[in-house]
Amino acid sequence: MRDHSNHVQVTREKAVELLRDACEFDRRKETIPVQEACGRVLAEDAKAQTDIPNCLECCLDSVAVHYADFENGMPDTSEWVRGVDWEFANTGVGMPEGFDTAIVIEHVTVSDDERHITIDAAPSAKFAGTNPQGSKMRQGEVLAFENTLVTVDIMARMAMGGVTDVSVIARPTVAFIPTGNELTRIGDELKRGGHFETNGLLIAEKIRQWGGEPVLWDIVPDDRERITAAICEACTKADIVVVNAGSSKGSDDWNIEMLDEVGTVLYHQTNHGPGHHSSAAVVDGTPVVGISGPPRGAGFTADFYLRPVIKRYLRQPENLPKVKARLASEIRPGGPGAHKHMAGAKQLPGEVRPSENADGSIFYGVKFMIVRQAEDGVLEAVGVPGKPGGLSEDAVNGYYMMPSGTGVNPPQVGDFIEVDLKPWA
Repeated sequence: MRDHSNHVQVTREKAVELLRDACEFDRRKETIPVQEACGRVLAEDAKAQTDIPNCLECCLDSVAVHYADFENGMPDTSEWVRGVDWEFANTGVGMPEGFDTAIVIEHVTVSDDERHITIDAAPSAKFAGTNPQGSKMRQGEVLAFENTLVTVDIMARMAMGGVTDVSVIARPTVAFIPTGNELTRIGDELKRGGHFETNGLLIAEKIRQWGGEPVLWDIVPDDRERITAAICEACTKADIVVVNAGSSKGSDDWNIEMLDEVGTVLYHQTNHGPGHHSSAAVVDGTPVVGISGPPRGAGFTADFYLRPVIKRYLRQPENLPKVKARLASEIRPGGPGAHKHMAGAKQLPGEVRPSENADGSIFYGVKFMIVRQAEDGVLEAVGVPGKPGGLSEDAVNGYYMMPSGTGVNPPQVGDFIEVDLKPWA
């Protein structure tokens, strides 16, 4: 068995810091129609191309008049001519040419032939009932700043200002390399002891949701040369590379050693489980994120470590949102060495992995939680039991890092804990 005694273990926070500091992206730009900009990140400030409104605008359903006719009191309108002395004016449209003031229609009586009017209330001032030119936006005004994530409202605002095309950051390409002799393509016959390669589906969709462009590699078997070749090729073609599985202590786990040979490993493992064997490296300037193999671990370790890298490329907030929630159910320490070989079976020493925090340091078991509002209005967190990847996880919307170690007391029901919300929660 190979020697892993020199492996560097870091906290989750340190892992994100190391990854963040190692990322020096040369971001590409592209120009797209404004109607396709929702969900993209602006590469330049978007500026109004015209004044809005571009002339004096009526802000009431009203009649347009000349304020000068009211300066000496209420005028006699019996001889007024439509189009000369008054005209209809509607909300949100330009005032009829030459008119400067609007009187709300409720204070006007219009003849049946719509040629004559009687007014029972004079305007309070010149330009009453109107909006001046440029009162909503001015030509050249910044409508959205560089590095802004475009929402539906921002897209509509830019279009309102006459913007037709916008410069956005090109989506980062993220290569996903699944490794392992046990993996089988979806649709092929499952080999004995094998598993279908489903993490590609999982991670690719996360990459899209976070603003990246996934590039899925074929399954790479546990072979030193083939793993090295796949990593090196991916690093020449992608902005970010994800290597899935093969970073543990198995006899065929070569990924972390290959990364040590072709690049600089930032850390080999983290102080939590599942997902203990998450890693990161830099190969020829390209960040390589190593995520653990099983789908349960792959899902949230991607949230923890891949999402911040993609968000850093896009200059967006990198950390998962956190909330304080009152613990509503008992949760127990877990992580490496805490699982049982078989339900109800007594574990023998040879079946138990040595504790990862035998030196007294704190190790964290990642607990899946449902955060909801209690009857008293307070946020509460409920632990989710069940098998990894089971139906019980469908409602999960948060993660809690459960500490364990010498002198560490687990939280009790009623205590307030800090929960990371899933990115879409």
